[in-house]
Amino acid sequence: MLRNQSGISVYTVLSIILFVALVFILAVPNFYNLDKEKNVEDCINNMKQIWVATTDYMRDTNADFSGDISLLTKTPKVNDPKNKYLQNSLYCPETSRQKTEYIVYGKYVAEQIGTEVKHNYGVIIFCPNLAKFPKHILPKAFYENMDPTQLQNYMIEDMDYIDKETGSNGARKVELLNKYVEIWKTDTNAFTKRKENSTALRAILFPDKFGAVETPAE
Repeated sequence: MLRNQSGISVYTVLSIILFVALVFILAVPNFYNLDKEKNVEDCINNMKQIWVATTDYMRDTNADFSGDISLLTKTPKVNDPKNKYLQNSLYCPETSRQKTEYIVYGKYVAEQIGTEVKHNYGVIIFCPNLAKFPKHILPKAFYENMDPTQLQNYMIEDMDYIDKETGSNGARKVELLNKYVEIWKTDTNAFTKRKENSTALRAILFPDKFGAVETPAE
C-alpha cells in the first residue's frame, strides 16, 4: 500500500479529503442560505405565526398594534397567562445574522351596527427583506381558514392586488406596502372609504390606473 513519509496511506489521505469536501458541500447551502425555496417557506411560516400572535393580541386589547413585536414575546396571553402571544423572536432566514424585525401594523376599528358593536381587526405584515426577495410575502390563501374580519378581508384584497401589480419588483412592492400602512395609520376614515368603494385605497397607490383621488387626512 502506498504510504507517505509519515506512514499514512494515500487512500487514507484521499478519504479524509473526500470527507471534508462532502461536509463542505452539505454545509454551504445552510451557511450561505442558498436553499431559496426553503427560506421562502420558513419566512412565510414566521409571518403566519406573527400574524396569529398579533391578531390574538389585538382581540384582547381592542386597540391598534404599533408594530413592536417585543410586546408579543413579553406579554402573557389574557386567557393563558403561562404563555406569551409569541413564544420567541422570529427573523427572516435570508439574513439570520442580521436581526431585523418583520414590519407589522395592526388596525382596530369598532363599527356600530344598531345596538351592537362589531370589532374589526386587520393586520399587515411583510418581510424586512422583501425588496430583495419579493416572494417573501403572505399568500392570500393563508387567510382562508383564519376567520378574518371585514377589515382584514379588505387588507387581504388590497395587498394581493399590490403583490400582483408589482410582481418581481420587490423594491416597488415594499414602497407601496409602506404607503398602504401609512394610509391606515393616518386616515381615520380609511375603513369607511374602503367599505364604500373597493378601489378607494388602491387608487391612492396607483393614481395612473384609477385617476386622481383625495389624499389621506393628516
